[in-house]
Amino acid sequence: MNEKATLILNAIPNHLRLALLPWESEEDLESLFQDYQQAYTPVGPAESGLVEQLVWLDWRRRRLRLGERALHMASLDRSTSSSRYDQLSRRALLLEDVTRPEVTSSGAIRSNDEADRESHTEWAGYLSAAMKAKKILEEQGHDGFQSAFDALPGGTQDWFNEMVEEEEEKFPRNADGLQLFLTLEVMPYFKSSYEGVGAGPAIRLQAWGESLDPERADKLMALDERLMRQYEKAMGMFLRLKQLWGE
Repeated sequence: MNEKATLILNAIPNHLRLALLPWESEEDLESLFQDYQQAYTPVGPAESGLVEQLVWLDWRRRRLRLGERALHMASLDRSTSSSRYDQLSRRALLLEDVTRPEVTSSGAIRSNDEADRESHTEWAGYLSAAMKAKKILEEQGHDGFQSAFDALPGGTQDWFNEMVEEEEEKFPRNADGLQLFLTLEVMPYFKSSYEGVGAGPAIRLQAWGESLDPERADKLMALDERLMRQYEKAMGMFLRLKQLWGE
């Protein structure tokens, strides 16, 4: 067989290209086809047809793996939300000693253990700073206002300034106002945020578990098994042809 004929025989058939779905890569299919060509070196139309069939069955099984991921993501989308302490979070923390932590299931699944550890450390620092400011006020009274204010993180200082502007009667710019602000606003928020970050791993486990849809997954598995049987049948026919032709 001359070089031109070999190239034509080894070229991916056009009907396989046309069967690709819009998001699928022609280059990936071409690479898979060439891998099979090199591994099995088909000779003649019968062997070539069987190799084409093997390639396409392999490709369709890859689609199923994509479908399994899509099924998982769709289930995650349905079960999670951006509402504070949503239903999924409550189920995940049912046995935990927490009180409405500042956490959402959608936020938890977008995080990871490393990010949680960093956030946990950050919130621990904020909580420690707030407790320090509160202690200064308790020990020094009115004279401790500025020292207590300076002990707070910059964002918390800005938050207090905004509260003074919006509700000056309730939160005056003095030790009493700052003490009340820390007690009613800062400490509960920092504590719930700290607990919320710590709840991340449990919420992720709950979300991943609930995203498994056994009924739909069984359908994908049944189709995968069917494709696998077809693949094994085609491979068996190919190997028998090789034996018959003495290769």
